[in-house]
Amino acid sequence: MSDRPLAPPARADIEYAPSAGETDEVSQPLPLSRRALALPWVHKLLILIVLVGAWEAYARFANNPLLVPTFTQTVVALRDAAVGGPLFQRVAVSLRILLTGYAIGLALAAALTMLAVSFRIGSDLLSLLTAMFNPLPAIALLPLALLWFGLGYGSLVFVIVHSVLWPVALNTLSGFRAVSETLRMVGQNYGLRGVPYIVRILVPAAFPSILTGLKIGWAFA
Repeated sequence: MSDRPLAPPARADIEYAPSAGETDEVSQPLPLSRRALALPWVHKLLILIVLVGAWEAYARFANNPLLVPTFTQTVVALRDAAVGGPLFQRVAVSLRILLTGYAIGLALAAALTMLAVSFRIGSDLLSLLTAMFNPLPAIALLPLALLWFGLGYGSLVFVIVHSVLWPVALNTLSGFRAVSETLRMVGQNYGLRGVPYIVRILVPAAFPSILTGLKIGWAFA
């Protein structure tokens, strides 16, 4: 009797041959129209075209350019204002006011949140101020801003600062409070205190919440 181990019986390889219909389906690429419709930006473009068409149709039905101008009239007016009008100059002024108010709001929000995470009285102050002013719409302060700063640059910046300050401060403080205690202890063990502790430990850990506050503040501004 042989000592060699018994080998399993060999079997023939099985080959799968697809049918003619399956071969055609696999080898043929999708039509260009179907591939184009699968792109997200194509969907958005189609929705935009439908909305523009509805705008144009309703404006022509209303037949009142003062109330609802057509899309073509709007494009012509935009072209005239951009080519020979003061459009770009006024856009630059608006952006300057927007960026000024946004920067001041961010600076005040940073100061309040740093005070809130450093001292108990700062946390109480920020909670009280946000409870008082955050629910108040910025447009509601416009009459007071006009009385305090006059009709011009100062009143607009004040309203923008109010719009930016509270959402940025609230989201930043929420992100700071959500930082794990372990990470806080690591920073304290390295001797970080005050501003270095906030910049090196809290800000990187709470950056998603801070970014959310910046986006909301920009939208409000």
